[in-house]
Amino acid sequence: MKIRTKKDVQKLDEKIKTELGIDVSEYKNEDVAENFAELLMLPSYMVSWVIRPIIFSFILYIIGFYTLNLVHVEYLLYTLLGFLFFMLSGVAFGFLLLMFKMKKDIWSIADYSLDILKLSVEDLSSVNNQITEENKKDVLSLLFKGIIHIVTIPMLSQSVAKKVPVLGNLAGGIIKRVLVAISDKLEFEEDNIDDFAEETTEGDSKILSSYIFTITKVSEGLEKFVNFTFKVARFPIIIFALFSFVLLFLFLYLIH
Repeated sequence: MKIRTKKDVQKLDEKIKTELGIDVSEYKNEDVAENFAELLMLPSYMVSWVIRPIIFSFILYIIGFYTLNLVHVEYLLYTLLGFLFFMLSGVAFGFLLLMFKMKKDIWSIADYSLDILKLSVEDLSSVNNQITEENKKDVLSLLFKGIIHIVTIPMLSQSVAKKVPVLGNLAGGIIKRVLVAISDKLEFEEDNIDDFAEETTEGDSKILSSYIFTITKVSEGLEKFVNFTFKVARFPIIIFALFSFVLLFLFLYLIH
């Protein structure tokens, strides 16, 4: 079940309420949304993780005028080409730092959604009545989609849009696409629920314990998926960074 429109979200909400008796919108936490919005504010990202390495590279560039033995035309070459190579290296390093930071924050949001999923499953007080033989294989997928589309996406999108007046809608759109992709790709392997339930202790709800176990396993897989995704996204930036650093070192070696 893929969710694309507001009508799809409404149908998903009604389905969860009807089949599971849960209103997932009650799990919204505006304070958490504000904290995540602070992390994901694009201007802050740019200043903290891209601009500072560029400034550091510029300082090194200025120091080069005093530490390198430049004569005659070398001053002109260093002024023009040196500035270009130092800035390219600063930009490359800055974007590498940005990607590491984004990976950490995106995983924090996904992990937060999984924590809500655990809470919502635990809140099924009449778990044996709400989870039937027919729907038990789909409960986790249904709840997770509800949490992503009814709680996480609206909560973060609204908070980011409010904090970033100009780029807020763009930032919110990026966040939404990432979370929708996670929602579409994430699969809960619930085929082992019956087998696992028999191994749980008699004092606990067997089906509930098996759901928590499944969520934990999925969490581990999702973290690997996020790490792999950002490794792929970082690859061209790493190539660009290596190319920039080689050009810079070669230039400094030749002009020294």
